[in-house]
Amino acid sequence: MKLRTILKNLGPGLLYAGAAVGVSHLVQSTRAGAMFGFDLVLAVLIVNLLKYPFFEIGTKYTVATGNVLLEGYDNLGRWSLWVFLGISVGTMFIIIAVVTMVTAGLVHNLTGIEFKLWQWSAIILGFCIVVLVAGKYKFLDSVIRLVILLLTISTFISLCLAIYASPEQVVARTHFDVFSSVDVLFLVALLGWMPIPIEAAVWQSDWTLAAKEERGSMPSMQMALIDFKVGYWGTTVLALAFLSLGAIMMHGSGTEFSANAVTFSDQLVQLISKNLGLWAYPFIATAAFLTMFSTSITCIDAYPRVVARTWKILYPNQIKDLDKAYWVLIVLVALGAVAILIFFQESMKTMVDFATTISFVTAPIIAFIHFKISKSKEIQEKYPSSNLSKVVSWLGLVFLTVFALYYCYIQISKSL
Repeated sequence: MKLRTILKNLGPGLLYAGAAVGVSHLVQSTRAGAMFGFDLVLAVLIVNLLKYPFFEIGTKYTVATGNVLLEGYDNLGRWSLWVFLGISVGTMFIIIAVVTMVTAGLVHNLTGIEFKLWQWSAIILGFCIVVLVAGKYKFLDSVIRLVILLLTISTFISLCLAIYASPEQVVARTHFDVFSSVDVLFLVALLGWMPIPIEAAVWQSDWTLAAKEERGSMPSMQMALIDFKVGYWGTTVLALAFLSLGAIMMHGSGTEFSANAVTFSDQLVQLISKNLGLWAYPFIATAAFLTMFSTSITCIDAYPRVVARTWKILYPNQIKDLDKAYWVLIVLVALGAVAILIFFQESMKTMVDFATTISFVTAPIIAFIHFKISKSKEIQEKYPSSNLSKVVSWLGLVFLTVFALYYCYIQISKSL
């Protein structure tokens, strides 16, 4: 298959990458490198491998059936749709508030304009909505293509600069300790949302259908999976790039790194720029900003899409115009996210813990739903699973279940 053909047909996979490369990469992956050097590289690779089948089904189901993955949920039973809807509604306001807050912090540092974080967040969300209104899926696809290209270039320029001019660290380097509850809890947070919560496979499915409606035809399974793999494994490479930046430029620096995402993002840009020189600041700052902006615009598009569609499947008579419901939800989600930042910013950590807890605890349930859909007759007759895929799926289910139970154990132990 020609490279030109592949590039022409890229789309939903890049949108997935735009949504995935966010706090989990800029903050968590970089912190992993800053705290433990290269100790967690293998952990990042393994978790991405074990989660792959539960994301891939979003593309496979839509191409095989012509329907969104939520139809597969419906075939399993309405309970699965309610699980998905509960997770999405329970986390979307908080997640969008957090990602736009981090983006706002980076814009504040870049411009020096003294707006409050919620004001910058409102401006960013407003701009995202304008972009979506201007061209819907087609324009979003074009914007994300450019953003991902610039993000990748600026990230790897930053990494090359870091490798070339890595500073001499004089402070003793620390390493990951499997017997430390603090270190293990950080690992849980890192891997739990790496590369993105599993329910995002539904986003990928919806974007695949939107691309089909825009282009007039569904891509072949081969082309659709190439598109998805470029996005999925591309986010893995970028996670390793950010981890490497933290390991090379920040590990052993003696700096006390903040657990606050906005503060840490500023520390990242400032510390690396200080070590490399002020001339490198634009590359570092651009990579950080584009990372968070791509997450902001794809999330504000994805959540309203899938929530509106889920409700329409559950109650088809209540939503006559899916497109109208989508725009109403976009405005409501944006207003809700800004309201959280205005009135509940001091409680942000508690709300983020709530959102991550929901994702951690329900990850095995969503993975099981996707596993069952992948085994359905309509998929297996056309695209039967390989033996390797079956093994990885079972290992992934075991891993996510143990992971969620261990996370609950840690949280319960802390509260006792």
